[in-house]
Amino acid sequence: MKTVTVDVPDGWYSLVSTGHRVDAVPDPASVVAASDTGVNVSAARPGQVAVSIDLAYRPPTDHVPNGWTLESSGTFIAAALLRVETPDGVVHDEFADLAQIILPSEITYRMFRRFREDTGLEQHLFELTPAMMLDQGRPARIDVSAHASPNPDAETRWQVACPTSTPGASVLTSGCETNRADALHALVDAGLTLLQRETPDAGPSAPIFVSLGAEFAWVKGFGDRALSDADLAQVVLDGIQGERNRAVERVAAAAISASRPAVRNATEPSSVVRQWKRITAWFEKNVPSYIIEGAGESRIADAQKRTGVEWPSELVELFRCVDGLPREPWMALLPNYELFGLDAMLDQREMMTDIWQTGDAENDPDRVISKIAGEYAWTFLDEFIPIAGLDGYFLFVDTRPGEMNGCITVFDKVNSDESGPQWLSVSALLDDLATSLETGAPFDGGWRHDMSDGHLQWEFSA
Repeated sequence: MKTVTVDVPDGWYSLVSTGHRVDAVPDPASVVAASDTGVNVSAARPGQVAVSIDLAYRPPTDHVPNGWTLESSGTFIAAALLRVETPDGVVHDEFADLAQIILPSEITYRMFRRFREDTGLEQHLFELTPAMMLDQGRPARIDVSAHASPNPDAETRWQVACPTSTPGASVLTSGCETNRADALHALVDAGLTLLQRETPDAGPSAPIFVSLGAEFAWVKGFGDRALSDADLAQVVLDGIQGERNRAVERVAAAAISASRPAVRNATEPSSVVRQWKRITAWFEKNVPSYIIEGAGESRIADAQKRTGVEWPSELVELFRCVDGLPREPWMALLPNYELFGLDAMLDQREMMTDIWQTGDAENDPDRVISKIAGEYAWTFLDEFIPIAGLDGYFLFVDTRPGEMNGCITVFDKVNSDESGPQWLSVSALLDDLATSLETGAPFDGGWRHDMSDGHLQWEFSA
């Protein structure tokens, strides 16, 4: 379980899928407001909150951790990678375990709160239980409709909340009017009354929470006696518009990567030739008789032509360095996979595209398949070039266009490419492999190598 201190200058934060917004209103009284795609969480006051997230791969229970208060529970849909973010656009990516959730999933959540006795720091604990959503055995496609603009003539609810003089406490008042204009007028009156009653010495910078319909903001100015009711109404509208603009900006910034899985190993790309030289140097030292040869230019060009897709430069470099491994003595250069030469790559690719694409044509001919590198395809595409494999499990280079062009992804015979990208590029994979061989550091999450009777082999230790 990971705990991160989150700055909440606006008094709230979101736990939401990338590329989506939560059209729901949090306030200090209800703490959590949920929508179909996530939750907004209100703090007792602007400042800092210690947020903990526990992924619970077990049936939800009624147990409440000692010292905590259960504030909210419910469900929402994680249509893309979950993240914690604040209204000012700060994203907290320290919660790496969230990338383990298979998408899309229905998330059952329970949210607990407490305050530290020594410092008064507010603490939030989320218990998340994911359940993968399937459609005929495959992950379902989720459509989240855009939120409509507010209707000025519709009945409109309003809320105002502000902290009290008691640490960790707040007070809320709310109402409903026949239209948006009347609701705004009532909100301003209530805000002035509430602030004067609860914190009469509050200055112009004292923040209060306001909501108008399904939109909300933390605003300042209600403690400024120089501002008229009309001025304060404009402060509210400006605050809501500012929050609306920030939400649009967050969606735009996340749009490119909204449906892309996280990369398992974050090693940066470098040079295939340089990393391969490190690997061959290790073999020269430990198995001097083991000779590895690369493919010639004409052979590589012919193989690329037969695939019918453009290869990233690092894939070409890989086959220049190594065109498969010698059969004698047999070596497991990669744990769980046999490194392919050009001939094996072409044979395995032809077999996999035939099996999967024939099945797609028969069972789901209208399915839309992403053409962006790194995004789930749920089938074996022509653009997938397998570089290693064993018993129906493969590592392939994704040659589709996009920011992740050239990434290395796992493909298995049951769940296709649901594991997502493992490395950013071929050189990143080779860098990790060379480092493991040279130093004994674990490779790909826990694999450690050993030499037995002149053979390289791997064992997994968590």
